[in-house]
Order: sequence, then structure tokens, then C-alpha cells
Amino acid sequence: MSDALVPHDTPAALQSLRELPLPAPVSYAPQTIGWVFVAVLLVAIALVAAWLAWRAHERSRYRREALAELARIETKLGEKATRASALAEIAPLIKRTALAAAPREHVAALSGPSWLAYLKKTHGAFDDESGALLYTASYAPRERLAGITQQQAQRLVQAARDWIGHHHVEV
Repeated sequence: MSDALVPHDTPAALQSLRELPLPAPVSYAPQTIGWVFVAVLLVAIALVAAWLAWRAHERSRYRREALAELARIETKLGEKATRASALAEIAPLIKRTALAAAPREHVAALSGPSWLAYLKKTHGAFDDESGALLYTASYAPRERLAGITQQQAQRLVQAARDWIGHHHVEV
């Protein structure tokens, strides 16, 4: 210790004391191989979970795109002049969505009551009224579509949104 730092009245026994050296810093690296295996396992689990989440996100892309198109159609339903053409777009949108989710041979040939039964079976959102509206919107002439009220159109859009968002297709 430097003499300049030691007070003059310090006893001689204490003047020879020196500060203890600090121990080496503790390493953050695992000390045993078991912790390395645990870390590798946790990283592998995180990577697999991220990959599965990405796959699920990609598999449901068709739903997000269909819901976005349905929202665009819904804005056109608010105006009387474009309501008939917007109603006519709903059935093809649902058919394209079903074709994206299910094998083509199960869905492509369906129409009329068998199509409505398929929609009910895969989720059940379409009741008899919304099914009849869907059928009318698919095949009726434009003059008849003009007679569909805003409330009926909104019920059809709600049934379509519910089906697109929640259908479960057995492959």
C-alpha cells in the first residue's frame, strides 16, 4: 500500500495489510454438457414451433384473401346501384374458397341443394334463408337481385364471412 494513503496514526500491524484480490469473473457458459443439450433442445423446439406457426399461417392465406374480398364486396352492397352485382359476386367467392380448401373433385360439381348441404356440413353457418339468398344471388336475373333488401344482403354477407372464417373441410 502506498505510504501516502496510510494515515500516520495507523498501528504497524495494520500497515502491512493488503487488499484481497478479487476472484475471476464467473462464466455464463454452462459448466456441464447437460445444460448444452437442454439449450440445444429448447432452440430446436422453438424453431419447430415457429415453422409450424408459419405453415398454419400460410395454409390460411386463402381465408384472409377471401375475407378481404368479401369486405370489398360488402362496401359495394351499401349502394343500391351496385348491390345486384355485389350479390352476384358472393357465391363465386365462396366456391373459390371451397376449392382452395377441399379437393376439386369433392367441390367443383356441387350446385343447388347439394352445394348448400356441403356448406352446412363443413360449418353450418348457412341456414335455409341465407342458403336461399345465396342460391338467388347465384342464379337469379339482375332485376330479381335488385329486390333483395340491405338487411337480407347483410345476413348473406355475415353467413359467408362466418363460413369463410370457420369452415373445416375433411380431406
